Amino acid sequence: MTPEQKRNNRRMGLTLASIALLFFIGFIVRMVWIGH
Repeated sequence: MTPEQKRNNRRMGLTLASIALLFFIGFIVRMVWIGH
């Protein structure tokens, strides 16, 4: 595995992680919104 591939993998991992985090936060906000 080349350093270039490692960098691309890390960038993709961070992108996927931030998307998952956004979905998770949105889900919590919606639950709180519906709860009130």
